[in-house]
Amino acid sequence: MRLLLDHIESRGLQGGDRLEAERELAKILGISRPSLREAIQILQVQGRLRVKHGIGIFVLDQADGVRLRESLRAAQHRIEELFQMREILEAPAVEWAAERRSDEQLAEMKLAARALNEAIAKRPIDFENLRRLDMEFHLTIVRSSQNHFLNQTLGTLQEIMFHSMDNTLKLPGRIDSSEQEHSVILEAIERRDPIAARLMIIQHIHNARDAWFQYLHKQSDL
Repeated sequence: MRLLLDHIESRGLQGGDRLEAERELAKILGISRPSLREAIQILQVQGRLRVKHGIGIFVLDQADGVRLRESLRAAQHRIEELFQMREILEAPAVEWAAERRSDEQLAEMKLAARALNEAIAKRPIDFENLRRLDMEFHLTIVRSSQNHFLNQTLGTLQEIMFHSMDNTLKLPGRIDSSEQEHSVILEAIERRDPIAARLMIIQHIHNARDAWFQYLHKQSDL
């Protein structure tokens, strides 16, 4: 991040000025493109840069930076609420799934987990497909809870997951942790242990939430 800030300063770039393209910028700074992307993400959080997809990376002036930080603070509250709703809906669902699931439903959950794990193993990772498969694994558990009310809320839960998962799956190390947590959840459901299943899904949701906020605040001056 420091290299990127020094580059902006050395070029005398002001609010509204556009930086070089990502490939060229990584070459100038002598760093990898993943490292550059992480620095750019941090500076976006700090309200110093704005990325306009398909157009370029722009320096923000102080006033724009303040507005962006305020917007990000509001987004943090929305994300927190998304994870709260996931916990409210998924904790009882996974407990009931452990108590009520059929052998066929268990097989469906295992199939969803296998598809997700295979997608995780592929390189490069298709994050859009990964998010869809991750969401499907969770929804398969909800369907297996055999609770009519929860099944009626599947559309709402799907939307909640769509937004919260987009914020977590790309975080460093989160995919591997999530894969392990899914395995523990599935094992608890298989052995019909509702308490262990409930505790693990709550921990899983908390870990995803904490990973997001830790990354968001990393090296941030918010």
